[in-house]
Amino acid sequence: MKYAGKLSKMSSDRQNWTIDDMFESNIAKEKSTGSKDMEQLRSKNQREHKQLESCNLCLDKCSKESIVHIGKTLYVKVPHLKSMTKFQCQIVPVDHIIASVNGDEDFWDELKNTKSSLVNSFASKKLDTIFLESAQNLGKRHHIVIDCIPVPMDEGALLPAYFKKEIMDCDVEWAQNKKLIDTRKKSLKRSIPQGLPFFSVEFGTDGGFAHVIEDERLFKRYFGLQIVGGVLDCDVNLWRNPAKETPEGLKYKKRVFEKLSIKFC
Repeated sequence: MKYAGKLSKMSSDRQNWTIDDMFESNIAKEKSTGSKDMEQLRSKNQREHKQLESCNLCLDKCSKESIVHIGKTLYVKVPHLKSMTKFQCQIVPVDHIIASVNGDEDFWDELKNTKSSLVNSFASKKLDTIFLESAQNLGKRHHIVIDCIPVPMDEGALLPAYFKKEIMDCDVEWAQNKKLIDTRKKSLKRSIPQGLPFFSVEFGTDGGFAHVIEDERLFKRYFGLQIVGGVLDCDVNLWRNPAKETPEGLKYKKRVFEKLSIKFC
């Protein structure tokens, strides 16, 4: 009986120790997990801060030699790289956003009006307007740019068919998302959820096509430029890896663009 009592006490102590130990272990794990989460959050904030500090597309850091219009939520600039066509320009959000679909209603209202102003101006020169957006590598938080490329109307009439075919043939063979999204019926903002990488092309103010990128390793950053460049028979270097524009070239492009005297809404 004496030994039985000792064994019973030892068993009880072992059980109590195990429960206490498990409790303390769980607390330690939670602290460790919380510490790791805090460290990851701190690292993420540091990366984002560094990205903002080094971003040359944020309005206060963008070269004023390239800017042709400043609005409330966006600005328009000529490219700092060699252009494929005359009057080629870029629409850039004032705020550091990584995709147009992340913009608020004020941004989208101004974007719509800015596109309309550009389209009308280029139409007076017998040019169609193509808008391209590639929201890729979202984790790197690159400042989004919307390319605006005026093209002769004959070539502009061909581009919707070319883009439709190339989008259907691009990326992975078996896609989880619909390969071709028609934004002529439903706006891009309502068609693409935030947080997904995508490509978009619009033809004037009539909308166009969008594609959710399934495998960014297979989808080239110059996808849209390649199609436009191919139809226009541009030098491959103008869309694959365009050279940086010279200061004189940048000033010239700005002067040429400003002669259009576009009245932005």
